[in-house]
Amino acid sequence: MCSAGLGAIGLQMKDNVRDGYTPTNSQSRLENRIYREFLGSEGDPVMTTVLMTAKDGGSMHRIEYLEEAQRQWQYISKNLSADVGNGEFMKFGDFCGHYCHANDILNYFLSAYKAKTADPSLEGYLLDYPIATVMGYQLHLERNFFGVTVNASNDGITNIQNMKVLTLPVLSEVKTFEDTDKLNKWELAVYNYATGYSEIPNHLVEINVIGAEVVDTEMNKDAQKMVPYFVVGIFSMIFFILTTVSISASYYGYFSWRIILIAFSCLLVPILAILTAFGINNMLGNRTNSPMMIMPFLINGIGVNDAFLTLQNWLQHSSDLPSGKRLGYMLAEAGPSITTTTLTNVIVFLIGWMNPTEEMSIFCLGCAISLLFAYVYTLTFFCPILVLLLNDRVKEPSKLETSFNKALEIYAKIICSRWTFVFLIIGSLVYWGFGIYGTLGIRAVLNTAKILPLETPIRKPNRIIEETVWKEFYPVTVIINNPVDISIPSKLAVFENLVKDFESMNKCRGSEYTISPIRDYQTYFYGVGAEDFDYEEETVQNTSTSLDFSKLPGFLENPIYKHHKGTMKLNFSNPVPIRKVQLIFAYENVTSWDDRIQIMQDWRDIADSYESLNVSVWNVNAMFVDQMRSLKGLAIQNAMVTLACMAAVCVVFIRNPLSVGLATAAILSISIGVTGYLCFWDLDLDPVTLCAVIVSIGMSVDFVAHVACHYQVRYKEFEEDGILKKIEMKTPESRVVNSLSNVLWPMVQSAFSTLLCVLPLAILQNYLPMVFVKTILLVVIWGMFHGLVLLPCILAQFPLSVFNKTISDLLFGQTSSSSCSSETDSEEDTTADAQEMVPLSATAKA
Repeated sequence: MCSAGLGAIGLQMKDNVRDGYTPTNSQSRLENRIYREFLGSEGDPVMTTVLMTAKDGGSMHRIEYLEEAQRQWQYISKNLSADVGNGEFMKFGDFCGHYCHANDILNYFLSAYKAKTADPSLEGYLLDYPIATVMGYQLHLERNFFGVTVNASNDGITNIQNMKVLTLPVLSEVKTFEDTDKLNKWELAVYNYATGYSEIPNHLVEINVIGAEVVDTEMNKDAQKMVPYFVVGIFSMIFFILTTVSISASYYGYFSWRIILIAFSCLLVPILAILTAFGINNMLGNRTNSPMMIMPFLINGIGVNDAFLTLQNWLQHSSDLPSGKRLGYMLAEAGPSITTTTLTNVIVFLIGWMNPTEEMSIFCLGCAISLLFAYVYTLTFFCPILVLLLNDRVKEPSKLETSFNKALEIYAKIICSRWTFVFLIIGSLVYWGFGIYGTLGIRAVLNTAKILPLETPIRKPNRIIEETVWKEFYPVTVIINNPVDISIPSKLAVFENLVKDFESMNKCRGSEYTISPIRDYQTYFYGVGAEDFDYEEETVQNTSTSLDFSKLPGFLENPIYKHHKGTMKLNFSNPVPIRKVQLIFAYENVTSWDDRIQIMQDWRDIADSYESLNVSVWNVNAMFVDQMRSLKGLAIQNAMVTLACMAAVCVVFIRNPLSVGLATAAILSISIGVTGYLCFWDLDLDPVTLCAVIVSIGMSVDFVAHVACHYQVRYKEFEEDGILKKIEMKTPESRVVNSLSNVLWPMVQSAFSTLLCVLPLAILQNYLPMVFVKTILLVVIWGMFHGLVLLPCILAQFPLSVFNKTISDLLFGQTSSSSCSSETDSEEDTTADAQEMVPLSATAKA
């Protein structure tokens, strides 16, 4: 099994922040696919964005700053090359296609600005923001100039008083996944160049670059910072396990040098499981993403729990028993508990794996594999180690056992009291009230800013885009997927009504900001195109009075309009050559996620109302919008399915209907507490939080299943003068004492070991690990409270006779024993307070 870990050789980290947290069945993925089909690309249509700001904090519209920006853009777009492997180097011109001149507006404006500055009386130059006019041609500055303040009293040159940011979007045409990989390497080359350039003090301009590949790379870099904290967690675990195992061994009289080997074996169980999981995950072809780097911290704490429980049970059994029989008794008592918790945890993560968010699905599958192997390694590796190294008691048990038992008896009397029950129910009502309030009030919010590492340099360009660019220019791309016959007035009217609906929305900046090739073609057709020069045939076009397609070739060759080749899909052999068309509408003041969700829904409603045109919309934030719209329903669905699975597993292994019901209720109570109090801890509902909540449901089983399972055991076994005896526990207090004596110490060990593993992640202060740190801390707190206080108190309020029946007894009238008992109990056993078992002979002991 360990050899499967060799599959991790050659493991590479790769994140997909862009759409990895979006459900695979969301509408935005369909819109993304339609947009890719329009572009003829297999890659992501999201562009790389170059942002330039003045280092002195002043305006970017100063001539020397615009000149420096132009020089840098010329170098990036013309000269910068990236090594894409196999000795091949690529430049922007190799994949820009129709978008090579998309940012020429900077050069046009700079030339006009310099000319106007040299001669303010120069006519034909109106350099006003947002739309400048140069010799009759319009320059849309609002698509590249942001954070602009205008001066009402024009100085004769331009009305721009200040400009914070110059934005240069890098659009490209990539047809295959191989081209996408090459483009990603070029994007990283631009990012590295911009970072190095900006670090030189005497440069006027600071260049920031952001794109999907840059974000993924920064996420990977940050994930690798977790490795030292994992080492800290390992050493903390070594010290903790060695200390607690030594205490257990001393208490039961087994302390010797072999305890060191037992402690390391205990630690090896989760480590081997983690290595095996990484190997299998890599062999399955799954990516190793940033959430997967949290998995070792989580599994190292949870995976050791089974070892703690089996060790505690092993130490409690007589050393005079033959090894095989002792191991059998130990597994009969601890087996149902560790199997229940393992199955529930694995099922929880498998449910998470089936979630439609790719990044968390990969993480959940890794955790499920790890926990399953931790269970297998406990049985096949750790149990044999116990038999080989910890079979003989080296001294008498500690005298503290009597004191400990007395303390447990006092605690049990307090817990079983009616007054304690009333007090706890009142306190629990308050706890449930706040938990339900927080759960119902948690907001579904996710954006890139939350996921980005705290200290990454790309937080600045991301903030500029969210707070400045999108506030002034929030575009939506509209794809008309059916042919548009502009020569038929009725069909042209339908198209114009569509455009009007988008432009009449509240936050739309107006028709002058719309990018519409058909509208530009109309302008060209009735204006300059009436006697336009044919750039291909060198002849004058024939004129027409009614709009048709006759001048379309000349339109696409015109220097001002030739960029529209990329906005239309054409087939001139067809009577209607415009087969598909792309429109872009500009909006403003879409500053909050509530605004973005609402406007996205409005866009989709308009698109759906024009079935004849087969309209789809695309926006850079559509995937995040779909996440937020679906998260609450997905959370409720997953929580209910997970809870049902937990109950089903408990039915199989606990079997008593009351114990199953109370254990399931306790799991639900812990989950409500975790979710609700995460809201008070300033966390929102997103795929990461959703995954953490599902994890909390699985972890909560560890705290309640063991107690519920042991409480229904009717007989307590003990050894006296070489004779094994059993005694019936006839009072709730005795059953509470028996339950806590078996699970208290392992529960404390597992709780603190889990915290020791994950708490080092809190030092990073990054969002993704902090979600799990906060979640696990709450699970431990509420889980310990339910497992050691609330659940025993509630169990003690019921007559013991109800715990003697299983579900099969009620359904089929059979008489069977509790699954958690190591002995087969019969009805006549209840008449004896203590019953001797066969004394062990010397041969049996041997």
